[in-house]
Amino acid sequence: MSAKKTARSDRWPRPPRGQAMIEYSLVTHFLLIGGSLALMPVMSTLFDSLTKFYESIFLVLMTGAV
Repeated sequence: MSAKKTARSDRWPRPPRGQAMIEYSLVTHFLLIGGSLALMPVMSTLFDSLTKFYESIFLVLMTGAV
């Protein structure tokens, strides 16, 4: 047994990541892109409701009800 131990980060080149990492990346990208495209029609409604929510908070703060 040799006394010299090499750290894992000292090896070059890196070992290949394999097919599972590529599949995981592709599935994640499809879910992110597909989810954002599916939410596009709903986004205007969500932004309108967020605007009304902030307007109501500012209305309460400006009237001094707090």
